[in-house]
Amino acid sequence: RDEWDIVVLDLASAMNVPDQVGHRFLDLNLPQVDGTVYRILKDEEPDVVVHLAALRSPSLDMTYTHELNSLGALHVLAAAGEAKIPKVVMGSTTMVYGARGDNPNFLTEEHHLRADVQDRFVQDFVEAEKHARDHQRNYPEVHVSVLRFAQIHAPEVRDYKAKYFKSFFAITLLGYDPLIQVLHPEDATSALLKAVCQKETRGVFNVAPEGILPLSTILLLYGALPVPVPHPLAYPLIEAAWLAGLALAPGIHADYLRYLCVASNEKARSVLGWTPAWTTLDAVLESAQTHRGEGRVLDWEALEEAARRAAYRYEQRVH
Repeated sequence: RDEWDIVVLDLASAMNVPDQVGHRFLDLNLPQVDGTVYRILKDEEPDVVVHLAALRSPSLDMTYTHELNSLGALHVLAAAGEAKIPKVVMGSTTMVYGARGDNPNFLTEEHHLRADVQDRFVQDFVEAEKHARDHQRNYPEVHVSVLRFAQIHAPEVRDYKAKYFKSFFAITLLGYDPLIQVLHPEDATSALLKAVCQKETRGVFNVAPEGILPLSTILLLYGALPVPVPHPLAYPLIEAAWLAGLALAPGIHADYLRYLCVASNEKARSVLGWTPAWTTLDAVLESAQTHRGEGRVLDWEALEEAARRAAYRYEQRVH
């Protein structure tokens, strides 16, 4: 948008950005970084601060992850408050609801955050949201919006869930086949733009796609071979592999291979006026087709047609 001057605070400038996008070096894990952010905000005098700096995959370096995902948000919010920034938009994740056996089909913003307390990766996002709520209470004149993004998925995404789908073997939990949502980056961006442009909007919004898919269907589309493991064994097995550096996530994340954790987008639709352009199936098909490439045994066009027919029949049964 030519009328906007955007300054990105990051470790390095991005490639192929428009001329009107500037860059200022910032490392949120450095000491006294809140003072650094404050000085930058006073220099730039922005109308809106958009905070998206967070690791999207678990790390064995839990201290670094905590300092970036939780304390980093605290530093940015503290600096924005001191600099009197009128609007703050912060990214989060729908994983903060937690994967639970008694979750409803679609979680709304009114539901409690029930992520397992042992899951330090997700708890850091829960803490970041608490910092945002505290900021809203301390600065009632500021408009704070928190966007809980569903899992963002596209061919270029390289987070731990994308790697799981692309694995040749994929551990699943015997007897469980949870429903999954994935959000295309273009829909995440359009929701972010809606939140930025509506200066009076505040509150929490689920940014989730239309449609869901069973985990087994996603693995089938990717060509991954499921390896069912009884859940009493899966948790310690995945945790041991994680500590050995062989797994993509700690054992407690097996909850998301076992239970439901999908979010409703009704509030974002009604308040932000946001409508997703990509369904879960659309996003998965795009990424799975890129991953499979050409010359495979399966006829991709036939597979895609079968998947869309199955999704249509499912929608007809539900409605």
